[in-house]
Amino acid sequence: MIYQRNLGSIFVWSKACPNYRRKDLPAPEKQNFRSMKEITYDETPPVSQSNTIGEAWSNLVRNPGLFIRYWNYKGAIMSGAVRAPIFFITYIIGKEKLSTALGAALAQFVFRFLIAGIGGTLIQSFRRVEPAWKALLTILFIVPLISHFFEFLVQFSFAYLTGTNDHTDEAIVRSICFSIFSALFTLFIMRRNVLIVGDSESKSLLSDIAKLPFLIFEFTMFIPVEIALIIRRGAYLTGIACILAFGVFSQMLCLAFTNKFYWTYGGGKQIAYLKYWGVDGIILISIVIVLALIYFARKDKRMKAE
Repeated sequence: MIYQRNLGSIFVWSKACPNYRRKDLPAPEKQNFRSMKEITYDETPPVSQSNTIGEAWSNLVRNPGLFIRYWNYKGAIMSGAVRAPIFFITYIIGKEKLSTALGAALAQFVFRFLIAGIGGTLIQSFRRVEPAWKALLTILFIVPLISHFFEFLVQFSFAYLTGTNDHTDEAIVRSICFSIFSALFTLFIMRRNVLIVGDSESKSLLSDIAKLPFLIFEFTMFIPVEIALIIRRGAYLTGIACILAFGVFSQMLCLAFTNKFYWTYGGGKQIAYLKYWGVDGIILISIVIVLALIYFARKDKRMKAE
């Protein structure tokens, strides 16, 4: 197997080569190989083949029947089960009637069940695209744009009939934030043969669900692990900049979800400075980075001892 690492090393792949012969790697390549394994936790499965972004689009255009043949029922079920509660909770927080909240959740579940199956097919068709960052940018732009356009039409119609426009706007904003992470995570796990359908690597839905806890952990650990590696290379200013950028991102994301600049407790009590989402994000990621640095230091010590 030949392992490679590219931009956005969260997406690491391997290529099968029939004429490749196994041989010992020189010292520099061994070091790079170990670095790659530190990021991937040795869990990246082999992918039988890769294609370019143009080939992936061409295949979809020439074979639109793939959206039916590979309609991703796994993604449809998972998306509907996750998105419906977002609208239900938003309507309940807005003090709407239970029947209205249930109606909004049901409309979202039906919509997501249909659209997520198609979106899952699209993402699956791009899971073998190399370089991976092209697939990433395409999916981040195409999938949310299409899905939320139709989502707006569905939920706006529901809001018009029930007179709950304000709550619908809030729910859609939260749904858009969730879509960004959902598209990233879906591509991430599909490159590891999870939540795919129709391929020889496909497993049962229950088998895929059983793998999700570790994959979620690996996915969430990527950013702090990558920053830890930057610090290990001595790029301290870059590492600090990444931590501050994460704080800004945390502030914006939590603001979109909660519609509040900071959190409170006990009926409005606050903790100075710590009340801001961004500050909490910086503290949290800094703790994880320190733990990652300790892990790498101990791993290096064990390797030297061997």
